[in-house]
Amino acid sequence: MNWNLILLFFLLVVLILKTPAVIKLRSRRDTAAFYGFWGLAVAATILDIADLPQFRPLDWVRSIMELLT
Repeated sequence: MNWNLILLFFLLVVLILKTPAVIKLRSRRDTAAFYGFWGLAVAATILDIADLPQFRPLDWVRSIMELLT
């Protein structure tokens, strides 16, 4: 089995298991950070599967953190 598919499955399991806990926090900033980083991980994995050019993760993390502060 391909490692990227295993990673996508793991990310899906994390989303399903951790969404109730994130919603229970009642913090928009924490929820946005969780879904933002989760989305970045999924996007990076899909880009790797498709053999498309990769984005620089630190630039994306910095842009998300600037939105939240």
